[in-house]
Amino acid sequence: MDPSQSAHLLRRLTPLLIIVTMLGPLALNILMPSLPGLAKALNASRSDVQLTLSLFLAGMAVSQFFVGGLADRFGRRPVMICGIVLFCLASFAAFVAANIGLLVVARVLQAAGATAGVTLARTIIRDLASQDQAASRIGYVTMGMIIAPLIAPMLGGLLDDGFGWRAIFLFCLAMGALTGIAVYRMLPETRPTAIKGQGTMEMLRRSRLVIKDRRYLSYALGAAFTSSVYFAFLGAAPHLVVDVLAMSKFSYGVWFICLSVGYMAGNFMAGRFSARWGGAKLIRIGNVIGASGAAVFLLCALVFPLSPQAIFLPLMFVSLGNGMVLPNAIAGAVSVNPLAAGAASGVMGFLQMGIGAVVSYASGAFTGATAVPVALIMATLAGLACIVLHGVAQEPRAETDLTESDRPL
Repeated sequence: MDPSQSAHLLRRLTPLLIIVTMLGPLALNILMPSLPGLAKALNASRSDVQLTLSLFLAGMAVSQFFVGGLADRFGRRPVMICGIVLFCLASFAAFVAANIGLLVVARVLQAAGATAGVTLARTIIRDLASQDQAASRIGYVTMGMIIAPLIAPMLGGLLDDGFGWRAIFLFCLAMGALTGIAVYRMLPETRPTAIKGQGTMEMLRRSRLVIKDRRYLSYALGAAFTSSVYFAFLGAAPHLVVDVLAMSKFSYGVWFICLSVGYMAGNFMAGRFSARWGGAKLIRIGNVIGASGAAVFLLCALVFPLSPQAIFLPLMFVSLGNGMVLPNAIAGAVSVNPLAAGAASGVMGFLQMGIGAVVSYASGAFTGATAVPVALIMATLAGLACIVLHGVAQEPRAETDLTESDRPL
C-alpha cells in the first residue's frame, strides 16, 4: 500500500479508532462520582473501594504489557475483537457483583478488555503513518477520545442518582457491544507485511531491543510520569470534592470539564502543529505549561482554602500541557522501531498504567481534608516528566521508518 492509500485508510479509520479508545477512559471515569457511595452500598471500607480505581489501572498496565506483543504476533484485528468481548463480559459481571471483592475482580477484567482499544489504536496509527504524522493523528484521536472523560463523571452521577450504581455497568456493556460490532464490520488488518509470519521468539527479540533503547525509555517513562499527574488527581478528587467539599456527584462532573477542556485544547495543538513544528518543540512547550500548572496548584493548596476553583482552574493548565506532550511522546516511543510498534505501545502502556495505579492509590490514601498531599505528588511527577523528556526534546529525531514494502496490504 502506497503512502497516499495508507493516509486515506487512516483518515477513514480515525472515527472508529476514537470510539475504541474511548472505552478505557469511559469505564475508568464513569464510576468516579459513585466511589464515596459504594462504601456504604457494599459495606466496604474507603480503601477497598479505592481498589476499583487503582486495580483498574493495574489491570490496564499488566494487559498492555501483553496486548502489544500479541498484536505483533497475531494481528491487530483479532486481538482488538477479543479485548472488546472481554470488556463486555466483565461489564456484566460488575453489574451483578454482590460484594466489593467481586466488583474489584470485574473491574480488573474490564480494564484488561478496554486495553486493546487504547493500545492498538495508536499502534494502528503508527502502522499507517510516519512519526510526526502519527503524532498529529494521535493528537486528533486523543482529542476526540477526551469526550469520554468529559461526559463520563456527569453521566455516571446521573445514572447513579437515577437508577443506582449498577446502571453504570449496563451502560458500559451497551457501549462495548456497539463498539465491537463496529470493529468487526469496519476494521481491516493493518499489521505491516514485514512482521507477518514472525514467530514468538522474533517478537520477543524485537521487544527486548526496543526496551533497551535509551530514546524509547525516555519517551515511555516521560509519557508515564506525564499521565500519572492526572491519575494522582483521580485518586484524591472524589474524596476532596464529594466528601470534603460536600458537592454533588453531578457538580463533580461539571467541574471536571475544566480538565477535559484543557486536555482537548492540548490535543488540538498537538494535532495541528506536530507535523509542522516537530514533536520535540511541542514536548518542550507542554512540559513548561504542565509543570507550571502543577506548581500553581501546590501553591493554592498551601495558601488558599479548599475550593473547586483552587483545585480545577490550575489543573486546567496541567491538562493543557499533558495534551501537548502525550501524543508526541507516544508517537516517539512507537517510532523507535516501527517493526515492533505493538510491543513498544504495550510496554509504554504498562508503565503508564502501572505508575498511575500506584500514585492514584497513594494520593487517595494520603489525602485527608486538604489537597496538599496530592498537590505534592502531582508537582513531583510533573518535575520528573520534565527531566526525563528533556533529552529527547532537545536532540534531533532519528526515525527508523517502514520501507514501502513493509506497509500493510
